[in-house]
Amino acid sequence: MRLDDRLLDFFNRPLMCIIAVADETGRPSAGRGVGFHLLEDRETIDVIFSAWQWPRLEIGIRQTGRIAATFVTPSDYVSFQLKGSAGMREIQRSDLDRADHFIAAATNELESLGVPRRLIAPWLTAREARVARLVISEIYVQTPGPLAGMLAGTHVGARSQ
Repeated sequence: MRLDDRLLDFFNRPLMCIIAVADETGRPSAGRGVGFHLLEDRETIDVIFSAWQWPRLEIGIRQTGRIAATFVTPSDYVSFQLKGSAGMREIQRSDLDRADHFIAAATNELESLGVPRRLIAPWLTAREARVARLVISEIYVQTPGPLAGMLAGTHVGARSQ
């Protein structure tokens, strides 16, 4: 599924990310993402996470090739979940730079909302960073309200929720 321009705008805001997977037995696991990169095809996103903090994420992705990543703006809870097939790829220096930027932006946004920086630091780490490449097949609106859980159309915008 291809992301439209309005959804691309959403990804330019400070975000938080929750990644969910299941292993080959169906056992679920979730963890925080600490960065991402939307590829030019608008159908693929690289999601960065800490294997040190969330080791079961990589195991689940390698076993099932599936992932769900939910992105949320902390200031207004506008949220979208991207689902699809996934595989692991080698980490690159640019991924670590993206993680640093994501962590700084999320930290600043949460701090502006009254969350003390000392509480945020343990949530967001790129220690033993890994990258999952997600090929998007479904996009769901997760913003609280009447559209939550509905499949997003190709022209759904972050602000129209």
